[in-house]
Amino acid sequence: MPTEHPLMQLSATRRGALLSLSALALAISGCGGSDDPQPDSKAEITLLVYIMGTNLESDDNSASGNIKEMQSVAPSANVNVVLTTGAADKDGWRTVQRKRIMGAQIEQIADLGQIDMGSQSTLQDFISWGMQTYPAKRTMLVLWDHGGGPNHGIGPDPFSKNALSMDKIRGALDATTKAAGQKLALISFDACLMATVEVAQALAPYADYMVASEELEPGTGQNWAALLQHLTTKPTDATQAFGRTMVDAYISKQYAEDPRAGCTLSLTDLSKMGELTLALAQVSGSLRDQLIAEPAQTWISIAQGRSKAYIFGSEMLSPGGLELADMSLFTSLNIPLPDEQRSRLTAALKSAVVHEKHSAALSGDLAGLSFYLPQRVAQTGADTQTYGALSFLPEAQRSLIARCQSVGEDTSLLPLPVVGPIDWGTGSQFAPSRMEASLQTPFRDLVEQDFSFLQGSGGEIRAFKPLRGGTGESLVDADFMQGWLSLMDADGRPVYFSAIPDGLRFAEDDPETFLVPISVRDIGGTDASDGFLVVTDAGQLGQLRVTGFLPQSLTQGSAAAPRSMDFPENSEVQPRWMLPGVTGQSIPEWVSASQDIPFIPLQQNQAFPRGPLVQIELGLYPRMGVLDVRGWLSLDKQLS
Repeated sequence: MPTEHPLMQLSATRRGALLSLSALALAISGCGGSDDPQPDSKAEITLLVYIMGTNLESDDNSASGNIKEMQSVAPSANVNVVLTTGAADKDGWRTVQRKRIMGAQIEQIADLGQIDMGSQSTLQDFISWGMQTYPAKRTMLVLWDHGGGPNHGIGPDPFSKNALSMDKIRGALDATTKAAGQKLALISFDACLMATVEVAQALAPYADYMVASEELEPGTGQNWAALLQHLTTKPTDATQAFGRTMVDAYISKQYAEDPRAGCTLSLTDLSKMGELTLALAQVSGSLRDQLIAEPAQTWISIAQGRSKAYIFGSEMLSPGGLELADMSLFTSLNIPLPDEQRSRLTAALKSAVVHEKHSAALSGDLAGLSFYLPQRVAQTGADTQTYGALSFLPEAQRSLIARCQSVGEDTSLLPLPVVGPIDWGTGSQFAPSRMEASLQTPFRDLVEQDFSFLQGSGGEIRAFKPLRGGTGESLVDADFMQGWLSLMDADGRPVYFSAIPDGLRFAEDDPETFLVPISVRDIGGTDASDGFLVVTDAGQLGQLRVTGFLPQSLTQGSAAAPRSMDFPENSEVQPRWMLPGVTGQSIPEWVSASQDIPFIPLQQNQAFPRGPLVQIELGLYPRMGVLDVRGWLSLDKQLS
């Protein structure tokens, strides 16, 4: 078997984002044939489901689980449910098979052998065959697998390493809808991160509606029993009504499985994408022209507006990501737009997204569609090139992203990230001995001063904590001597750990929930790995406890942090430190603590004390500043 695509190594609990794709292609076997079954009459609806199993199936049986959900409802004579399955390294999935759901029974129609499910031809043949063999008044299509937004599409097939790019999907749809003389009624993605304005623009000529998620989807995916129940009992309902059921049932399913789940789903009326595309092109052209005239200030204004929106497919825990920002970012007054352009775009977006739901873990309003807007340009150059080649996008849209990338990469315009002490007596300025090169206008006011920290003699930051004011009883108190996280070593001495506020989507949006960077190993072992403790007060002031663990291995290449797991039994931990870097020479990075810092046994639900410093041996600074206009800093070990 060829070497695995990097995504295939991820946990199947999240349908993560795609990384780079190879160009390997496999020959396509012939499809269909004279033995294809013929329906008795034209149905109301044919639902075509294209399932690329990948590691979601081979590791966790996620596809098989969804198929069992489908079998819980026997379709009526007015509904056809037809599948193509394959692209997973396990028995029954190494070849591509066509099947029909008949309730508890599954009719296997054909085995096409080992063909490439990442090929346009395979998808095109399935849609064409399905529409001809099971003709219906309306045909709907679901694409099932990993999703990676407009730049990466769906897939990849684990054997060929090919994914279904948006160009391939468009090619298959163009040929089949023209041959049939009608659009698809609905296209749905049971996959991550596909609810983007660009994906909707790509599909608008070929379907009436789109259902997709802005966020990651859990491995259990959409609520298939509810979908088929609606189709079977109300086959003549309007397509929009069916789409609304998909959205509502999916969110209900995720709440039932995990009340803390962070999930989204939206229904987009693709007939309204023309006005949205025109409005976005106008906005894109305006911002592009401003980036040409005033590159640094405009770039920072866009970045500040972006920071106020939800970002999907970008990791806090590791570098890179897919950089998809909720379209509500354009409502931010930080984005320098004429009022009429902002209003036109807002109105067009509300008209296109007819139904959107998200879980409480994603507080606030979401637009229902995201937009590719890279900030971590050190890692996103290849994606930006892919974006520029998407011919179905307006030129103004593509040129805006190219200009954002160009300005973001220019260190003569924007400084490298810097972390270091702030001189208490000089307000927002970094201490001149460390940071004076980064204090040039317009960056001086962008220095964040939210942390107090302990710094060793070698310059390493050994621990830091929020510094936002408080009562003295909370970890976020204003007295930097108070509220430090620590564990006692075997000799009764405190070992201090960093406390990073959990303000994104890692557990609950709670000011008393923290991520703690650690190295972890078996008690008495020698091989350690990196990760993050989730430490929460659970509503009990002063009673922080370990409530979860995020292994570093599960964050590599993922589109966001996975749901936390229990801390492994019989393990011990050591803090990780940050090397702040030197202005203009290096980017801050995380490192393992030195050998003189002991590993300390720890267990799930153990108290994690916080209190005053009782041992002052380190260089102490009341404030730590962060200057990172491009969002390059992460909680990973290294940025490159």
